[in-house]
Amino acid sequence: MEPYRLWLVRHAKSDWVQGVSDFDRGLNARGHRDGPFMARWLARQPHRAEWIWSSSANRALTTARYIAHGWSVDESRLIITDALYHASPDAALEVLRETPEDIRGVAVVFHNPGITDLVNWLAGKPAIDNVPTLGIAEFTADKPWDECQQSNFQLLRIVSPKLLRASTNNQDIEPDIEGES
Repeated sequence: MEPYRLWLVRHAKSDWVQGVSDFDRGLNARGHRDGPFMARWLARQPHRAEWIWSSSANRALTTARYIAHGWSVDESRLIITDALYHASPDAALEVLRETPEDIRGVAVVFHNPGITDLVNWLAGKPAIDNVPTLGIAEFTADKPWDECQQSNFQLLRIVSPKLLRASTNNQDIEPDIEGES
């Protein structure tokens, strides 16, 4: 049987507008450029999430919608929760454990520092100093979500828009029309 798959996704680059609360901050121009880029990259991957958990913060939810589009995940399987807003690794794992048992692929979209801490903890070693904006850590797991613990996970890769753009075999996922988003 195929292993379970987990993608931990940090939200895309956000905007800092005076007078806008942290929770309500949206994405900046780079975030809106990286969102479709990563959606196109995800669409080309052999494995897909069928379920997406997202922080309820505006920047995370906008990112989650880009991710859902890339994988063609139905809006009913994009679950928004306040529990992921500035979540600790333990809080994010508690959310993950609520995933329906028939779901094999899950993405969780949330924030630093929790996402970096969780990536490193699940990897069982320091894998990255800082998950960059719209960075994605992909893991496999050998147990159902409600049984998830550190020893169940294997880190496969960590990617980001910057790393993918630097790779020559990803040039074809850039938009053909300048300014396309």
